[in-house]
Amino acid sequence: MKKARLPDGQVLLAHQYKKDEHGAELLCADPDCNAHMGFRREALTHGSLALKSAHFFSKSVKEHITDCNAHEELAIQAKHRKSLVQAIREGKNIVINLNVRLMENFNGVAGALVCQSSTNDVRDYAAVGARNIEDMLDYIETITEKGGDAARAKTRVNYQGKTLPLEDFIIDSKDKFRTLLNSMYLTMQSTPRQIKQHGPDNIHSVQEITDFPRLIRFSATEGSREGRTKALRGTPINIFKKPGQRIVLLQRADTDDKFRQTLRGEVVHLIARPSLHWHEAQRARRELDENNPVVFLDMHWKVVSATQFTPDEKPAPKNAPDKPKQGSLGI
Repeated sequence: MKKARLPDGQVLLAHQYKKDEHGAELLCADPDCNAHMGFRREALTHGSLALKSAHFFSKSVKEHITDCNAHEELAIQAKHRKSLVQAIREGKNIVINLNVRLMENFNGVAGALVCQSSTNDVRDYAAVGARNIEDMLDYIETITEKGGDAARAKTRVNYQGKTLPLEDFIIDSKDKFRTLLNSMYLTMQSTPRQIKQHGPDNIHSVQEITDFPRLIRFSATEGSREGRTKALRGTPINIFKKPGQRIVLLQRADTDDKFRQTLRGEVVHLIARPSLHWHEAQRARRELDENNPVVFLDMHWKVVSATQFTPDEKPAPKNAPDKPKQGSLGI
Protein backbone atom coordinates (compact mmCIF):
# COMPACT_ATOMS: atom_id res chain seq x y z
CA MET A 1 0.00 0.00 0.00
CA LYS A 2 1.29 3.43 -0.92
CA LYS A 3 -0.91 5.45 1.47
CA ALA A 4 -1.80 5.50 5.18
CA ARG A 5 -3.65 7.87 7.49
CA LEU A 6 -2.47 9.64 10.62
CA PRO A 7 -4.77 9.90 13.68
CA ASP A 8 -5.50 13.56 12.77
CA GLY A 9 -6.87 12.47 9.37
CA GLN A 10 -3.93 13.53 7.20
CA VAL A 11 -3.05 11.05 4.46
CA LEU A 12 0.62 10.27 3.82
CA LEU A 13 2.35 8.71 0.85
CA ALA A 14 4.87 6.03 1.83
CA HIS A 15 7.95 8.03 0.86
CA GLN A 16 6.69 11.00 2.91
CA TYR A 17 6.49 9.06 6.18
CA LYS A 18 8.99 9.88 8.94
CA LYS A 19 8.50 8.03 12.21
CA ASP A 20 10.12 10.73 14.36
CA GLU A 21 7.87 13.40 12.85
CA HIS A 22 4.61 11.53 12.31
CA GLY A 23 4.69 8.95 15.12
CA ALA A 24 4.18 5.20 15.00
CA GLU A 25 0.36 5.11 14.90
CA LEU A 26 -0.79 4.55 11.32
CA LEU A 27 -4.31 3.76 10.10
CA CYS A 28 -5.88 2.61 6.85
CA ALA A 29 -6.20 5.39 4.27
CA ASP A 30 -9.96 4.78 4.02
CA PRO A 31 -11.47 7.36 6.45
CA ASP A 32 -14.16 4.87 7.50
CA CYS A 33 -11.68 2.09 8.31
CA ASN A 34 -9.50 2.16 11.43
CA ALA A 35 -7.35 -0.89 10.69
CA HIS A 36 -3.80 -0.49 11.98
CA MET A 37 -0.97 -0.26 9.48
CA GLY A 38 2.80 -0.80 9.61
CA PHE A 39 5.61 0.62 7.51
CA ARG A 40 8.48 -1.00 5.61
CA ARG A 41 11.42 0.96 4.23
CA GLU A 42 12.75 0.63 0.70
CA ALA A 43 14.73 -2.61 0.44
CA LEU A 44 16.36 -5.01 -2.00
CA THR A 45 14.45 -8.22 -2.79
CA HIS A 46 14.79 -11.33 -5.00
CA GLY A 47 18.43 -11.88 -4.11
CA SER A 48 19.26 -8.17 -4.39
CA LEU A 49 18.07 -8.15 -8.02
CA ALA A 50 15.06 -5.89 -7.44
CA LEU A 51 14.36 -2.84 -5.31
CA LYS A 52 11.02 -2.84 -3.46
CA SER A 53 9.86 0.69 -2.73
CA ALA A 54 8.77 1.84 0.71
CA HIS A 55 5.19 0.85 1.54
CA PHE A 56 2.60 0.42 4.28
CA PHE A 57 1.14 -2.97 5.19
CA SER A 58 -1.82 -4.27 7.17
CA LYS A 59 -0.98 -5.55 10.63
CA SER A 60 -4.15 -7.65 10.48
CA VAL A 61 -6.28 -8.11 7.37
CA LYS A 62 -9.29 -8.93 9.58
CA GLU A 63 -9.24 -5.41 11.04
CA HIS A 64 -10.35 -3.86 7.75
CA ILE A 65 -14.05 -3.18 7.32
CA THR A 66 -15.86 -5.28 4.73
CA ASP A 67 -16.23 -2.50 2.17
CA CYS A 68 -12.83 -0.90 2.79
CA ASN A 69 -11.78 1.00 -0.35
CA ALA A 70 -8.07 1.29 0.43
CA HIS A 71 -7.07 -2.22 1.49
CA GLU A 72 -5.42 -4.31 -1.23
CA GLU A 73 -6.68 -7.86 -0.70
CA LEU A 74 -4.18 -9.95 -2.65
CA ALA A 75 -6.43 -13.00 -2.98
CA ILE A 76 -9.25 -10.94 -4.49
CA GLN A 77 -6.84 -9.15 -6.81
CA ALA A 78 -5.40 -12.45 -8.02
CA LYS A 79 -8.90 -13.83 -8.70
CA HIS A 80 -9.91 -10.74 -10.69
CA ARG A 81 -6.66 -10.78 -12.63
CA LYS A 82 -7.19 -14.44 -13.52
CA SER A 83 -10.73 -13.80 -14.82
CA LEU A 84 -9.47 -10.78 -16.73
CA VAL A 85 -6.71 -12.77 -18.45
CA GLN A 86 -9.22 -15.47 -19.38
CA ALA A 87 -11.54 -12.86 -20.93
CA ILE A 88 -8.65 -11.43 -22.96
CA ARG A 89 -7.77 -14.89 -24.28
CA GLU A 90 -11.40 -15.42 -25.35
CA GLY A 91 -11.51 -12.05 -27.09
CA LYS A 92 -14.36 -10.76 -24.92
CA ASN A 93 -15.25 -7.15 -24.31
CA ILE A 94 -14.13 -5.91 -20.88
CA VAL A 95 -15.92 -3.53 -18.53
CA ILE A 96 -14.10 -1.98 -15.59
CA ASN A 97 -16.63 -0.80 -13.02
CA LEU A 98 -15.30 2.34 -11.35
CA ASN A 99 -16.45 1.97 -7.73
CA VAL A 100 -14.66 5.02 -6.33
CA ARG A 101 -16.31 7.90 -4.45
CA LEU A 102 -15.95 11.03 -6.58
CA MET A 103 -18.35 13.44 -4.87
CA GLU A 104 -21.71 14.19 -6.44
CA ASN A 105 -22.98 12.81 -9.79
CA PHE A 106 -21.39 14.13 -12.95
CA ASN A 107 -23.43 16.53 -15.06
CA GLY A 108 -25.92 14.57 -17.19
CA VAL A 109 -25.63 16.86 -20.21
CA ALA A 110 -21.88 16.45 -20.40
CA GLY A 111 -22.12 12.72 -19.80
CA ALA A 112 -24.58 12.23 -22.65
CA LEU A 113 -22.11 13.63 -25.17
CA VAL A 114 -19.10 11.52 -24.24
CA CYS A 115 -20.61 8.37 -22.73
CA GLN A 116 -22.88 5.54 -23.74
CA SER A 117 -25.46 3.76 -21.63
CA SER A 118 -24.26 0.39 -20.39
CA THR A 119 -26.24 -1.98 -22.65
CA ASN A 120 -23.80 -4.84 -23.21
CA ASP A 121 -25.23 -8.35 -22.96
CA VAL A 122 -23.73 -9.96 -19.86
CA ARG A 123 -22.67 -12.99 -21.92
CA ASP A 124 -20.54 -10.85 -24.22
CA TYR A 125 -18.26 -9.19 -21.69
CA ALA A 126 -16.27 -9.74 -18.52
CA ALA A 127 -16.57 -7.22 -15.69
CA VAL A 128 -14.13 -6.35 -12.91
CA GLY A 129 -14.48 -3.75 -10.16
CA ALA A 130 -11.96 -1.03 -9.30
CA ARG A 131 -12.35 0.17 -5.70
CA ASN A 132 -9.35 2.50 -5.93
CA ILE A 133 -6.87 3.85 -8.43
CA GLU A 134 -4.40 1.05 -7.68
CA ASP A 135 -6.99 -1.48 -8.90
CA MET A 136 -7.55 0.55 -12.07
CA LEU A 137 -3.84 0.82 -12.87
CA ASP A 138 -3.38 -2.90 -12.22
CA TYR A 139 -6.21 -3.80 -14.64
CA ILE A 140 -4.86 -1.48 -17.33
CA GLU A 141 -1.39 -3.02 -16.97
CA THR A 142 -2.80 -6.55 -17.23
CA ILE A 143 -4.94 -5.70 -20.26
CA THR A 144 -1.98 -4.05 -22.01
CA GLU A 145 0.50 -6.83 -21.24
CA LYS A 146 -1.81 -9.74 -22.10
CA GLY A 147 -3.90 -8.31 -24.90
CA GLY A 148 -2.16 -5.24 -26.31
CA ASP A 149 -4.01 -2.59 -28.31
CA ALA A 150 -6.72 -5.04 -29.39
CA ALA A 151 -7.77 -5.74 -25.80
CA ARG A 152 -7.56 -2.07 -24.83
CA ALA A 153 -9.89 -1.24 -27.74
CA LYS A 154 -12.44 -3.70 -26.33
CA THR A 155 -12.33 -2.19 -22.84
CA ARG A 156 -14.77 0.36 -21.43
CA VAL A 157 -14.97 2.05 -18.04
CA ASN A 158 -18.39 2.09 -16.36
CA TYR A 159 -19.35 4.80 -13.88
CA GLN A 160 -22.90 5.24 -12.57
CA GLY A 161 -24.50 3.51 -15.56
CA LYS A 162 -22.50 5.28 -18.28
CA THR A 163 -19.49 3.84 -20.09
CA LEU A 164 -16.50 5.38 -21.82
CA PRO A 165 -13.81 3.68 -23.96
CA LEU A 166 -10.63 3.09 -22.00
CA GLU A 167 -8.56 5.13 -24.46
CA ASP A 168 -10.84 8.14 -23.88
CA PHE A 169 -10.78 7.57 -20.11
CA ILE A 170 -6.97 7.87 -20.03
CA ILE A 171 -5.81 11.46 -20.64
CA ASP A 172 -2.11 11.07 -21.39
CA SER A 173 -1.34 13.58 -24.15
CA LYS A 174 -1.93 17.20 -25.10
CA ASP A 175 -4.21 16.07 -27.92
CA LYS A 176 -6.46 14.31 -25.41
CA PHE A 177 -6.55 17.39 -23.17
CA ARG A 178 -7.49 19.42 -26.25
CA THR A 179 -10.28 16.98 -27.14
CA LEU A 180 -11.64 16.97 -23.58
CA LEU A 181 -11.62 20.76 -23.35
CA ASN A 182 -13.35 21.18 -26.71
CA SER A 183 -16.06 18.60 -25.92
CA MET A 184 -16.80 20.22 -22.55
CA TYR A 185 -16.99 23.65 -24.14
CA LEU A 186 -19.31 22.32 -26.84
CA THR A 187 -21.53 20.83 -24.14
CA MET A 188 -21.65 24.15 -22.35
CA GLN A 189 -22.57 26.00 -25.54
CA SER A 190 -25.31 23.51 -26.48
CA THR A 191 -26.98 23.58 -23.07
CA PRO A 192 -30.37 25.36 -23.27
CA ARG A 193 -30.25 28.96 -22.12
CA GLN A 194 -32.82 30.75 -20.02
CA ILE A 195 -34.07 34.33 -20.09
CA LYS A 196 -34.25 36.00 -16.68
CA GLN A 197 -37.03 38.44 -15.92
CA HIS A 198 -34.55 40.91 -14.47
CA GLY A 199 -31.09 41.27 -15.93
CA PRO A 200 -29.44 40.52 -19.30
CA ASP A 201 -31.02 38.05 -21.67
CA ASN A 202 -29.65 34.61 -22.44
CA ILE A 203 -27.94 34.06 -19.12
CA HIS A 204 -26.46 30.57 -19.32
CA SER A 205 -28.47 28.06 -17.29
CA VAL A 206 -25.40 26.00 -16.32
CA GLN A 207 -22.57 27.68 -14.42
CA GLU A 208 -20.29 24.63 -14.44
CA ILE A 209 -19.95 21.53 -16.60
CA THR A 210 -18.62 18.44 -14.80
CA ASP A 211 -17.70 15.51 -16.99
CA PHE A 212 -17.13 11.76 -16.78
CA PRO A 213 -14.13 10.81 -14.58
CA ARG A 214 -10.73 10.60 -16.25
CA LEU A 215 -7.34 9.12 -15.38
CA ILE A 216 -4.57 11.72 -15.58
CA ARG A 217 -1.00 12.24 -14.42
CA PHE A 218 -1.10 15.22 -12.04
CA SER A 219 2.06 17.07 -11.04
CA ALA A 220 1.29 19.36 -8.10
CA THR A 221 3.62 22.36 -8.01
CA GLU A 222 5.72 22.67 -4.88
CA GLY A 223 5.51 26.38 -4.08
CA SER A 224 2.39 27.63 -5.86
CA ARG A 225 0.21 30.15 -4.07
CA GLU A 226 -3.32 29.15 -3.18
CA GLY A 227 -6.27 31.26 -4.23
CA ARG A 228 -9.52 31.79 -2.43
CA THR A 229 -10.74 28.32 -3.42
CA LYS A 230 -7.63 26.65 -1.94
CA ALA A 231 -7.22 24.70 -5.18
CA LEU A 232 -3.85 23.01 -5.61
CA ARG A 233 -2.14 23.98 -8.84
CA GLY A 234 -0.68 21.41 -11.19
CA THR A 235 1.71 21.67 -14.11
CA PRO A 236 0.05 23.70 -16.90
CA ILE A 237 -0.68 22.21 -20.33
CA ASN A 238 0.25 24.41 -23.32
CA ILE A 239 -2.15 24.00 -26.24
CA PHE A 240 -1.38 25.94 -29.42
CA LYS A 241 -4.30 27.33 -31.40
CA LYS A 242 -2.20 28.83 -34.19
CA PRO A 243 1.30 30.28 -34.59
CA GLY A 244 1.71 33.01 -32.00
CA GLN A 245 -1.36 32.05 -29.93
CA ARG A 246 -1.79 29.41 -27.25
CA ILE A 247 -4.02 28.39 -24.37
CA VAL A 248 -2.36 27.63 -21.06
CA LEU A 249 -4.65 25.04 -19.49
CA LEU A 250 -4.12 25.38 -15.74
CA GLN A 251 -4.72 22.16 -13.82
CA ARG A 252 -6.41 22.73 -10.44
CA ALA A 253 -7.01 20.00 -7.85
CA ASP A 254 -10.03 21.08 -5.80
CA THR A 255 -9.53 19.42 -2.42
CA ASP A 256 -9.32 20.06 1.31
CA ASP A 257 -6.27 20.74 3.44
CA LYS A 258 -5.22 17.19 4.33
CA PHE A 259 -4.92 16.19 0.69
CA ARG A 260 -3.23 19.46 -0.32
CA GLN A 261 -0.50 18.70 2.22
CA THR A 262 -0.16 15.19 0.79
CA LEU A 263 -0.11 16.15 -2.88
CA ARG A 264 1.99 19.32 -2.81
CA GLY A 265 5.17 18.79 -4.82
CA GLU A 266 4.16 15.24 -5.79
CA VAL A 267 3.60 13.53 -9.14
CA VAL A 268 0.62 11.20 -8.93
CA HIS A 269 -1.80 9.17 -11.01
CA LEU A 270 -5.22 10.69 -10.38
CA ILE A 271 -8.80 9.62 -11.13
CA ALA A 272 -11.10 12.62 -10.87
CA ARG A 273 -13.99 14.41 -12.52
CA PRO A 274 -12.98 17.40 -14.66
CA SER A 275 -15.07 20.55 -14.44
CA LEU A 276 -15.12 23.75 -16.47
CA HIS A 277 -16.64 27.00 -15.16
CA TRP A 278 -18.83 28.92 -17.59
CA HIS A 279 -17.46 32.39 -16.84
CA GLU A 280 -13.85 31.16 -17.27
CA ALA A 281 -14.66 29.49 -20.61
CA GLN A 282 -16.46 32.61 -21.90
CA ARG A 283 -13.55 34.85 -20.91
CA ALA A 284 -11.10 32.51 -22.69
CA ARG A 285 -13.27 32.46 -25.83
CA ARG A 286 -13.41 36.26 -25.84
CA GLU A 287 -9.63 36.60 -25.42
CA LEU A 288 -9.05 34.11 -28.25
CA ASP A 289 -11.31 36.16 -30.53
CA GLU A 290 -9.33 39.26 -29.58
CA ASN A 291 -6.13 37.46 -30.70
CA ASN A 292 -4.45 37.59 -27.31
CA PRO A 293 -1.16 35.68 -27.65
CA VAL A 294 -1.59 33.79 -24.34
CA VAL A 295 -4.96 32.80 -22.86
CA PHE A 296 -5.25 31.15 -19.45
CA LEU A 297 -8.05 28.70 -18.61
CA ASP A 298 -8.65 26.60 -15.48
CA MET A 299 -9.54 22.91 -15.61
CA HIS A 300 -10.71 21.76 -12.18
CA TRP A 301 -10.28 18.20 -10.87
CA LYS A 302 -12.34 17.13 -7.82
CA VAL A 303 -10.28 15.24 -5.21
CA VAL A 304 -12.34 14.04 -2.23
CA SER A 305 -10.80 10.66 -1.35
CA ALA A 306 -7.39 9.04 -0.90
CA THR A 307 -8.58 6.23 -3.20
CA GLN A 308 -8.32 8.67 -6.14
CA PHE A 309 -4.54 9.10 -6.25
CA THR A 310 -1.31 7.13 -5.95
CA PRO A 311 2.37 8.04 -6.54
CA ASP A 312 3.67 7.87 -10.09
CA GLU A 313 7.04 6.18 -9.74
CA LYS A 314 7.91 6.16 -13.45
CA PRO A 315 9.44 9.07 -15.39
CA ALA A 316 7.08 11.14 -17.49
CA PRO A 317 7.02 10.33 -21.24
CA LYS A 318 8.29 12.98 -23.60
CA ASN A 319 5.49 14.88 -25.32
CA ALA A 320 5.36 14.93 -29.10
CA PRO A 321 5.53 18.35 -30.82
CA ASP A 322 2.22 20.20 -30.93
CA LYS A 323 0.30 20.22 -34.20
CA PRO A 324 -2.22 22.96 -34.99
CA LYS A 325 -5.76 21.59 -34.78
CA GLN A 326 -9.24 23.08 -34.73
CA GLY A 327 -12.13 22.26 -32.41
CA SER A 328 -15.27 23.69 -30.88
CA LEU A 329 -13.19 26.16 -28.83
CA GLY A 330 -11.03 26.79 -31.86
CA ILE A 331 -8.01 25.01 -30.45
